Amino acid sequence: MNKSNAWRARVMTAVVASAAVYVPTTAIAQTSNDELADLVRRQAAQIERLESRIQALETDGAAASGSAGMAPESSGAAADSSRSVVDSRQQPQSGPGATGAQTAAGSMASMQKQIDTLKQNSVQVDWKSGSPKFSSRDGEFTFQPLGRLQYDYSTTDGSRFADREIDGSEFRRLRIGFQGQLMEPILYKVEFDFAEENVGVRDAYIATKKDFALGQGVVYVGNKFADRSLEGATSSKYIWFLERNPVANAIIPESGYYNLGVTSAFYGKNNWHLSAGVSKGQLGDDNNESDNTTLISRAHFNPIATDNAMMHVGAWGFYEDFARDNIDSLTDSERFASHFNDNVRVYSDTIDEPETSTGYGVELAGLAGPVAAGAEYGRRTIDTRAGDDTDYDAYSAQIGYSLTGEQFGYSTKNGTWSAPDIANPVTDGGWGAWQVMARYDALDYDNNATFAGGTGHGTTLGVSWYLNNYTRFMLNWINWNTNNRVPIAGDPTDREFTGSDDGNTISARAQVIF
Repeated sequence: MNKSNAWRARVMTAVVASAAVYVPTTAIAQTSNDELADLVRRQAAQIERLESRIQALETDGAAASGSAGMAPESSGAAADSSRSVVDSRQQPQSGPGATGAQTAAGSMASMQKQIDTLKQNSVQVDWKSGSPKFSSRDGEFTFQPLGRLQYDYSTTDGSRFADREIDGSEFRRLRIGFQGQLMEPILYKVEFDFAEENVGVRDAYIATKKDFALGQGVVYVGNKFADRSLEGATSSKYIWFLERNPVANAIIPESGYYNLGVTSAFYGKNNWHLSAGVSKGQLGDDNNESDNTTLISRAHFNPIATDNAMMHVGAWGFYEDFARDNIDSLTDSERFASHFNDNVRVYSDTIDEPETSTGYGVELAGLAGPVAAGAEYGRRTIDTRAGDDTDYDAYSAQIGYSLTGEQFGYSTKNGTWSAPDIANPVTDGGWGAWQVMARYDALDYDNNATFAGGTGHGTTLGVSWYLNNYTRFMLNWINWNTNNRVPIAGDPTDREFTGSDDGNTISARAQVIF
């Protein structure tokens, strides 16, 4: 191949590669086939113009090469001419005295600048997290769709109450959403859940971030998943069992799992974090009465964090002030078998005229190779305007072992469980990842003689099979015991299942996430 053809090939390769790999930013906003067709036409026209320029440059380059070839290769003049061409390419000229080669070099530099501009305004696509993450070349703008499908089956037997021995299936979660960055440093996330009768909004916030010498600070405004307890702060995509433990489910403010307000978090570079948030009400509240105010905070630290081992220490707490016109009374209750079986519950007594509530908890967890374990304790106290106060507590401990050797997933940034890294996914011909787990739970509402609260205990054995990073099957067996006391006179709580009772529940889940 002569120099002209080689030069042409290199330029054409750069142009074609740019056109083939990069998609203009406007492609993100495409909403119809007509707009897509128009985009293709404009790209084709641009490529055609570049090809015309290449042909013109090739003609000028050929003429310049012919002139240079007139000098004998062995003469000193040829060497000087060669140096002249090199120098002119380093400093392109475009004046009346410029040679064809100099003009070609200047045009080539201009065309390369156009190509670089195209790349800067193009979109990159990253599939590492299971769904396409679109980002501008400079990383200023990102957009990523999110999805979570969890389909459950549950069956219960062994209870002395026939109405507790039920079986069935449900979509535990059916979520769709998106997240990303509008511009540096503005983040966003919106997520909807279609699993219940009405569409529910989960995360829906705008955030801003800033880097410091010790780590990164983030402020979230809107509805955000609350940072409370090890299992409570872990996403439902990554919890070990189908349902969270009673510390996460029962030791909780009335606002629930989400903070509607402002949350700030600082993520330290040395494996620690601290968060604090203020919530005023919750999505779906009536607008004709005042909202409760909730303050919540959590911190964690990893004194050990290596490639093969981790130790986690954490603590959290919350305070809530009940608006007088919002809650006249409250009754807590907690499912103790599965989400599908609403009849297997532990009940507190009805608490009249609650004024304030405080809660706190401590966390301890660790892992070493394929073994992982965690334990939590939590307590909630409710002060009333009517008379006696009450409190209740819960605790849980769990241990797991990875049969295929992968470590249990854990985030040192957030202090939560996360997804394991699947070494041999089924989609690549492997066995995926297999984990076996065991957990013991206890919940005690019976902490005050004035209130007829119940108690519950449960042992859960579980198996998880990760086919790949996005697909998971789970099987849980729960042996549970509940003891709901007979309500005190005047208690409006409807307790059909009073007294001691026990039984077994088997639950299974098919999960796909991205």
